[in-house]
Amino acid sequence: MSELLAREFENGGKYYVSPQLLICSNVGHGFFTRLGGVSKGVYESLNFRFTGTDDRDAIAKNFAIAASVVGGQYDDVVRTCQKHTDVIGVVRERGGGFRQVGAPEGCDALMTNVPGVVLAGFYADCQLILLCDRAHGAVAVVHSGWRGVANGILDKTITRMGEEYGTQPKNLIAAVSPSICRRCFETDDDVKEILFEIYQDHVPDYFYREGNKWHIDLKMLTYSSMLRMGLQPYNIDISTLCPCCGDEHEFWSHRRQGGEARGVHAGMIMVKEHHIQ
Repeated sequence: MSELLAREFENGGKYYVSPQLLICSNVGHGFFTRLGGVSKGVYESLNFRFTGTDDRDAIAKNFAIAASVVGGQYDDVVRTCQKHTDVIGVVRERGGGFRQVGAPEGCDALMTNVPGVVLAGFYADCQLILLCDRAHGAVAVVHSGWRGVANGILDKTITRMGEEYGTQPKNLIAAVSPSICRRCFETDDDVKEILFEIYQDHVPDYFYREGNKWHIDLKMLTYSSMLRMGLQPYNIDISTLCPCCGDEHEFWSHRRQGGEARGVHAGMIMVKEHHIQ
């Protein structure tokens, strides 16, 4: 398991990449920060959130900028509709134009083996997980907050990749975005009880109580899930960065700022024009 690496692009842009995914030369990917876009005000500058009050043309330009950084095009972006579901979308063709899957009910994970398709998911505290099956030329993006961890959306996505592409977990590469740390993720008994019921036999040390609140390490719960599914530790990269207590000039945070006056970050992954070697 290793840390993500920072990269820069024009106009002061900054994003993070996975050392393990970089091995896959025909896969483009990145976890973007709030730096390097054209949005203004509270959305400055690389905002991907259509549900706020940001200018839609500016958001579209931000998508085009990020898609270009990972090696794709705006018209090939396919994005999630994140509602904390366990719904998984399979993108089987290119050329549908910039689009969203699963609206309005929700779709929190996407997968494809179609070269040129740019899968996009979003984070502003929740985990965003990028997956790559190098052997079969398939990739996926998974949004997983605490509800996603509880309903096993990552496990279900990996299983679905096996059904669709023949993916074996031992061959998967996984990268987890900057996401909320256990110090910042404090919650009440109800959330703790839901998660502890699922994970108590595996990782009791990832829960601790401080005052009247529980603190839960969602990143390590995800890591333990990956190991139980059969992923190899050396194929897993997890960011230690936390949007909530991290650099507020680099990250928005739902918990720190609330749900309205902020943007969201995107993570993108794609199979480039030629199949993975």
